[in-house]
Parts: sequence; structure tokens; C-alpha cells
Amino acid sequence: MKGTDDGSGVWASEDFNLAAGRQLHLLVADLQSDGQFDPDVVARLASADFRGGALRPESMTTVHESESLSVRRHVAEGTGKTTGRYRGVEGLVESLQRLVPGWKGWSDVQLHFKIVSVSLEGPRVTTRVLMEAGARQGDRFVQLRGRWSCGWELVDDAPPRLVELHNDSLEEVTGSSPGGRLLVDSTATVLKGAGETRKQLGHSVDHWRGRLQAEMGVALHGHQGLAIGDVNGDGLDDIYLAQPGGMPNRLLVQQPDGTVVDKAAVGGVDWLDRSRSALLVDFDNDGDQDLACVLNINLVLMENDGDGVFTERDVIFSTGDPYSLAAADFDGDGDLDLYVTGYGAGFLANRTGAGVQGEAIPYPYHDANNGGPNRLFRNEGDWQFSDVTDAVGLGHNNRRWSFAASWSDYDGDGDLDLYVANDYGRNCLYRNQKGRFTDVAAGAGVEDIAAGMSVAWCDYNGDGRPDLYVGNMFSSAGERIAYQRQFQPDARAGVRQQFQRHARGNTLFENTGKGTFRDVSIDRDVTMGRWAWGSPFVDINNDGRPDVLVANGYITGEDTGDL
Repeated sequence: MKGTDDGSGVWASEDFNLAAGRQLHLLVADLQSDGQFDPDVVARLASADFRGGALRPESMTTVHESESLSVRRHVAEGTGKTTGRYRGVEGLVESLQRLVPGWKGWSDVQLHFKIVSVSLEGPRVTTRVLMEAGARQGDRFVQLRGRWSCGWELVDDAPPRLVELHNDSLEEVTGSSPGGRLLVDSTATVLKGAGETRKQLGHSVDHWRGRLQAEMGVALHGHQGLAIGDVNGDGLDDIYLAQPGGMPNRLLVQQPDGTVVDKAAVGGVDWLDRSRSALLVDFDNDGDQDLACVLNINLVLMENDGDGVFTERDVIFSTGDPYSLAAADFDGDGDLDLYVTGYGAGFLANRTGAGVQGEAIPYPYHDANNGGPNRLFRNEGDWQFSDVTDAVGLGHNNRRWSFAASWSDYDGDGDLDLYVANDYGRNCLYRNQKGRFTDVAAGAGVEDIAAGMSVAWCDYNGDGRPDLYVGNMFSSAGERIAYQRQFQPDARAGVRQQFQRHARGNTLFENTGKGTFRDVSIDRDVTMGRWAWGSPFVDINNDGRPDVLVANGYITGEDTGDL
């Protein structure tokens, strides 16, 4: 195996990750070609001395069963190395084929691997691998998710050979739905009556970045949100869609047949300014949904006349970069107040010129405190809002890189508390005590040092207390690298642990009812949400229990040359 670094061998673990990944990809191309494994291909992966356990256990526990969906799981006791029943290349072929029985002839066959740890210590190299697979046939579908422990042997410069493979856990989801998919893409049907909107949304951010001036603010990140509400009082939910600079925001008003018509121009809210987020809520208590929208570094408040036509009532200038919005009556006076998160101090705003290190970028990476300030605006009535951030105690720990915020009465004392998800470090939990806030995140056990990007409150276990789900970043590279001895060798142990935690993924905090939370993420198997920009609780299958729907990903351009 040839190295890919400077020859020093410092990152031999990453060299091996690349080599092992190429070997595992042999299985990917093989299975996706015809739904079965070719012994000749497996022979290029496995050693003649291979020994391994069953990749599909003899029995699995059913954890969910409904008319259209079944979920079964198996978790091996201990390390999972209970047997070497399958031996040699023929044994591995048999074990693999038992994992995906009857997939030959199925469509959309998928197989993916992520290597999450590499250990070069001991007689052979060992890796932990996440495996995902799936296929469809007509209305039927199957999905597999497993964790494997692999042992490899190295012989000179030849590719590594698999000598040991054990299944640590396996989850199988089977079901039936139209087209073999739980969720059906209805975009074209919904937008068939909104021609210009369909054309605008039919192209990627990359498409528009190549056609609009950079000064317009078409950022490659695609950080634009949406708001849902009934803007015209017809009982149907409508969508306000924020857009990058140079393209009009859209107000998609739902019709009785489920299609939408764009009414942004009629409603006076088709701004061309860069918009990041919006809220449709009733600020003036007249029974209709008003609009708050972030435009560049300003916050615009619009009054709804009840028919979806809006009038500007106030423009609030915000320092830094206003991002997400969260409304709640924090002081119990009967009207909605507004909390605005500020990401960086000019990080994504229309500020030009050379930045100062430690000011324009998060610093330090794992615990940054140089972001833009968040703001709480109290509703004084008659469309007057005052900045009370510092007066109510929310100025404490208020220079972090905040992506999202959400209100909930987690301690059951009758007023709403506030959780703020921060990128590059610690999150904040502000406990509300009669209109005064104190950051109790550390004591409550919810600092969650990571790349916080979303917040969702829900009583997931039915005990009557709101629990907390935080969207972060899962990184297989981070999982591998941050645990190597040569990573941050001079850092304190606590700092290394913070970097390791940063790569773990999403977090589910269970409310104990005693003012603290318990991290149950691993027990509930909810960490691997990839790069989770949004993670709301939604009852997807109408069984009365909240599920988690994770929106994830990052930039995927048409030109993949930089990947």
C-alpha cells in the first residue's frame, strides 16, 4: 500500500482509509450492477484466510410493525465476534448474499460504506465501517443499515485484504408504498400553476451564481429558509420562500387542489434582497399571520391585511448577520416577541475588505466566541419593538456563531425558555425566570459542543416533558482523525475530547424533570444524520408518535472536480 502523504507516515491511518475504501468499493460496483455478489470480485477483496460471522443474524427483533412498514433490529452482544462460521472467499460470498437475498432483478440497488475508525495497532489493521444498502421492486422496498468490524492484512504494496468481518449491528426496514418510496416528490405537480417560480426553483444555486452578479448575494451555501402559515384565512397552509439576492422571494398560496400560485408581488413581499429566513405569525393579535423577514442585515416587519397583502410597519437594523427567527411571548404580556440569531460579525453580510483573523472567521474552531450578537426584540404593541437583549440577561454568552433557536417551557414553571444552537462550539440554554434569563446549559448538560445547526423540542417518549433534539454534523473523517494519537498532540485532554465530540453528529437530550437532561443519542441511535441543517419532529406515518425528519447535505455542484 503506497502512502499519499509527504512520506513521513504521520497520517498512515488516512492512507489506509483510502486503500480500504477502494477495496470496499469493489462490493459497491458489484452489487449495484445486478443485485448480487460475484465471487471473482469478492476474491479481489478477501484473503484466502478470511473468517467471519453472519452478516444477517439468524433472528432479529421487530421494533415497529404497521401495514406499510416493518423495522427489525439486531445488536450483537459484546464485540460481535461470536463465530468464524464463514471461511475463505466462498464463505464471504455466502454471508454477503444472505445479507441481500433475492435482490437480483430489483431496481435502484444501492450500497454505501463509511469508514469511521482506523486502528494500526495490533497484529492487523482494524476498521469500523458503517454500511447502508437498499433496493426497490415495484411498490416494495428494503433498506439495510449496519455496523461492521473489519480486520485487514497488508502484503507489500498490494491492496489490503479482508481477513475478518463481523456484524456489530443490523437494522432492516421493509415496506410497501407507491413507487417503492415512503415520500414521493410532488414538486412538479404542486408548482404546475406557478410557471415562473417553477423555472426559478428548477435550477441549482450554482446555476444562478454563474448568471448573477456576486454583489447580489447569491451565496454558494444556499442558506435560505421558509415559513409556513395561512396568509389569506382560507384554512390552507401557504409557504413564504426566502431566496438568494437577485431573485424574488416567493409567496406560494395553496389552492384547494393542492397546487400553489405565487402571490408575492400582489402581497408586496417579492423583495430581491438576499433573504435568509422568515416567520409567519400574528404580531398584532388581529387574527391573521403577519410576516417577519431577514433581508441582508435588516429585519423587516410586515402587517397582513387578512387577505395576504402586506404593509411595512418597521425595519430593524441588526449588527452582524441575522439568521434564524423564533417568536414567543417570553414576558407573558399577551403578544409575541422576536428573537433573532446572528451568525458571524459580517461573515456573510455585504461587507467587503480584508477580515481580521479571529473576527471574520470562527476562532477557536471548537469553542468560538467571536460571532455576531443575537437580539431579543420585545413587542411593545402597535408595531413598536425594543431591543431588550442585555436588559433581560440574554447578553451573556452572546457572541457565538448561532444558527437556530427555539422556545419551550422545559422546566414546567409556566414561562418559555430558550435554546440556541451554535456552530463551532457550545450551545446555550437560557432559563426564563419571570422575564429574566440565565444560561444554564452547562449545569443542565446540554452544551453539546459541536456544529449546532438546528433545534427541535418534543416529548418523544411520552412522559409529559419536552425533550431536545439538536442537529449537528456527522463526519466520518472527523471520527477517524480526531481519535488518532498524532491529532492535536499538544492539546489538553479536554480539548481533544471536544474535537472528537464535534464529529459525532446529532444529539437527543431526554428531559429528566429535574432541570437536567440525559444524552440518549447513542442508545436511541440518532447521531448519524450527516450534516443536519434541519431536524424537526414530524409524525410521518400518522401513528401518533413523533418521528425525526432530517434535512442534510452540503454543496454538490455540477463540476465535481473539487471533491
